[in-house]
Amino acid sequence: MAEKALSDIEVHDLLHEAQSLLLNKTVRTENGRQVLGAAIRDLDILQKALLIMSEGRDPLQNDREPAPPPA
Repeated sequence: MAEKALSDIEVHDLLHEAQSLLLNKTVRTENGRQVLGAAIRDLDILQKALLIMSEGRDPLQNDREPAPPPA
């Protein structure tokens, strides 16, 4: 049986769950700490990006500038 397609909320929840699994871990090496820290930051960025995309407004777009036409 094929799995159902995930909604944006479900994807966000999975990213949050993955981030939660990585938080507050004791890491023996500096390399491990650096990589784990990068993964946590990247998951946070991806969560925020999904929220921004779901809202449909580009936060970098100046409010006074007209939005570019959809591609």
